Amino acid sequence: MREVQKYEIELCKNNDPKMVGIIFERLHPSLLSLCYRYLGNFDDSEDVVMISWMKVIQKFQTFTFEHALSFYAYIKRICINECLHLLKSKNNFNLVSLHEINETDEPFSEDIHQLDTSILLDKIAALPIGYRTVFNLFALEGYSHAQIASMLQIHESTSKSQFRKARLSLAKTLENLNKTKKSHDR
Repeated sequence: MREVQKYEIELCKNNDPKMVGIIFERLHPSLLSLCYRYLGNFDDSEDVVMISWMKVIQKFQTFTFEHALSFYAYIKRICINECLHLLKSKNNFNLVSLHEINETDEPFSEDIHQLDTSILLDKIAALPIGYRTVFNLFALEGYSHAQIASMLQIHESTSKSQFRKARLSLAKTLENLNKTKKSHDR
């Protein structure tokens, strides 16, 4: 549950530690999962959630309640920015140019609706950092390639190529999982 009500925010603004804890416990699993998608490991993800939460606590007075999901959207944005900051500070993006992609490579069209979500999240987290970051920002968060390029300080074509490589890599991984599943079903 990601909803936070106005009265809960008001209690937090009035320094109610119990309510702060309740909201933290409610949102923690979603935020940890979000950060894990970007960072690929739980230790860094937990650190980013805590850093983000501390920033929110310091700025509670400036938060303006709009609707029940506005607080989650607010802290989610902070978490994404903190993830990007950590990734940039490690300077280990594996970004490739659009020219290195074979245009004939296309993902398989297998239906993935029956795939376990946790398996898919693990496969996304296992992508190289550059692929994973752009994939999350574009496919899951809805940013445009121009916005991603600005956020990551890369060229728009690099963002597009990273997304395409991520898609191809995920497709190949899912195809291999599908083949393995079919061989076990025999």
